[in-house]
Amino acid sequence: MNLTKIKRWHLERLAFVYLRQSSPTQVKKNVESAERQRRMQQRAQELGWPDRQVQLLGGDTGRSGCSLHGREDYQSMLQAVMEQKAGIICVRELSRLVRDNQDWNQLVRLCRYQGVLLADEYRIYDPADPQDRVVLGIQGAFSEFELAMICDRMQKSRVQKAERGELYEGFPPGYICRHAPHYEKHPDARVQRAVEQVFEAFEHAPSVSSMYRGLLEKRFQLPVVPHGKDWREVQWVTPKYGQVLEMLRNPAYAGIYVRGRKKTITVLDDDGHLEKKRARVSREGWGVFLEDHHEPYICRATWEKNLTKICANTLMRRTMTKRSPQNGSGLMTGLLRCRRCGHKLHATYHDGRVCYVCRGGRAQRDSGSKSCFGFRGTRADEQLTELIFEVISPAAVAAANTAEKQLADRRQRERQLIVDRLEASRESEARAAREYKLTDATYTAVRDRLGREWEDALRVVHSEQDQLAEFDNRQPALLTAEQIQKLNRLGGDVRRIWNHPRADLVLKKQIVRTVIEEIIVDIDDSRDEVVLTVHWAGGHHTPLRVPRRRARSPARVRDLAAVVDTLRKVLNDSAIATALNRGNIKTLAGETWTGRRVAAFRKQSSIPAYNVTTQKANGWITQAQAATSLNISPMSLTRLVRAGIIAAEQPHPTLPCVISRHAIQLDRVKNAVRELKNSRNRPLSHDPNQLSLYGTTNS
Repeated sequence: MNLTKIKRWHLERLAFVYLRQSSPTQVKKNVESAERQRRMQQRAQELGWPDRQVQLLGGDTGRSGCSLHGREDYQSMLQAVMEQKAGIICVRELSRLVRDNQDWNQLVRLCRYQGVLLADEYRIYDPADPQDRVVLGIQGAFSEFELAMICDRMQKSRVQKAERGELYEGFPPGYICRHAPHYEKHPDARVQRAVEQVFEAFEHAPSVSSMYRGLLEKRFQLPVVPHGKDWREVQWVTPKYGQVLEMLRNPAYAGIYVRGRKKTITVLDDDGHLEKKRARVSREGWGVFLEDHHEPYICRATWEKNLTKICANTLMRRTMTKRSPQNGSGLMTGLLRCRRCGHKLHATYHDGRVCYVCRGGRAQRDSGSKSCFGFRGTRADEQLTELIFEVISPAAVAAANTAEKQLADRRQRERQLIVDRLEASRESEARAAREYKLTDATYTAVRDRLGREWEDALRVVHSEQDQLAEFDNRQPALLTAEQIQKLNRLGGDVRRIWNHPRADLVLKKQIVRTVIEEIIVDIDDSRDEVVLTVHWAGGHHTPLRVPRRRARSPARVRDLAAVVDTLRKVLNDSAIATALNRGNIKTLAGETWTGRRVAAFRKQSSIPAYNVTTQKANGWITQAQAATSLNISPMSLTRLVRAGIIAAEQPHPTLPCVISRHAIQLDRVKNAVRELKNSRNRPLSHDPNQLSLYGTTNS
């Protein structure tokens, strides 16, 4: 050991003794290593530093040396070096300081220019000395190489153990590892039933979120064995959404051993520090995939089906998927695919009515271009419903019988969960009672605490008993004969159940997604029809054509009383009803007109009835009567009215006109009629056999 490297001004500065161990496990188990590192305090004193100037830095224990991130004691030591407060840095092995060669060279460079020495168990290094600097550089490179070799050796050992299916970092709920090197189901029947309940609930639920809400409503509890605890120490906790989702995704429940579902990625954060992140790996990148590795809770087909459902329910994807049913009224949302561009159609709503629009093809065309097409979905949904009735009606009665059995089984399983909780609470109460009775009466404080625990356990038992009694009273074990008969009767009338006001819309969509895989849609512009190709779940295809536009809706009239008051000048109540119905004008209640309804509406609105004397006195005539009087066709008369040559009262564009005899006797009208008759392009030839649309009889 060359003590000549230590100068007087070195001894005037501080001596730092740095401690570090790579992991919390080493801190807990490798206590001798930590003790050897602390002995470097004595070495610093032997080198000449007084005890008051020796500082022990042990705050970085349990942290890796591959990065400076999170090592506060190391950062404070660097700060002291830069401020020329450090005289020497003592460490049992120089690799304890840092494992990254770049960071090591930076430390050596700072110590060189700030006059700081480095010391290990055997010698002292002066970074300003070229020979010592070469040795330090070799040690830094070797330290980084050693770390890489250690990590590579450990990783290969883990891979070799994983290929045998014996590498475990934790056990999913419902599995333990006692004697065999493989998973095994937890021997507690209550634990197994709870795990099975999760998969069964997801089978009948449209999505994970809806299934999770249902479990919370039933006060479901998940069995968990804390890491490092004995498998007998089962804790029953209210599950989190992520726990339930991971159970459904985990292939271990299908008897499959998998390694490599996630990988560790080392990246640089914004401050330039190394940061490790966990990222999911696609199924093709899984390193180990061993089937029939242990006893499963579900089969592989069920696991694959669950993954498909979870993937389809993911809303935050670039391309729309089938998804879980939502609350919108669109029955085909998520099922329609454009025949032109292959993208899914989006559902939009206007005034409560659904419209399906294809917007995906914009990426294949110029920017700013319009969508492929869109159409209103009400008519298409109605015809698809009729098609579904034809498919599911024959199996409705059989489904009712199956539902009866499933309902009884489900009630039994729900009751069993309450019974399991009751038995567990009784065991806790019995254990608390034994501890209380076995405690000596002289230990008053202890007996008081145990007595309170016994009382709490008794209250839990009574609460579970009350819940079981309430469940039995609310949910009978078996359906009565009347309920079974009613269920079978409803199974034979699917249409009435479907159209019932209280029918669940989400359940309807779930039924549609069960029987239909996809619907290919296009527009036939020549016939103005929506062309649908229904791809059923069984593989069959059914073509379906729907008019793109619905039949003309009832005309909207702002003042219905004014309309009737105008028509009663030339038409009686029956003729008014005929005119209103042909004009597609409904009553205020949305019904068609009859003569009685017109009469009742007139009386309610104080409108006088049709009168022949009043008509003749005012000279009111119908459009057909005016055409006959002028000896022209009704269409020619309509052209004269639209041109403003003949003045007329028309309360609505779909209703006949009321014309005055004085209006057709004007000179401009006679001249227009004369020119019309002399013209070769008459709209219609005069045919005495052609009947008027509304007739000329007012009786």
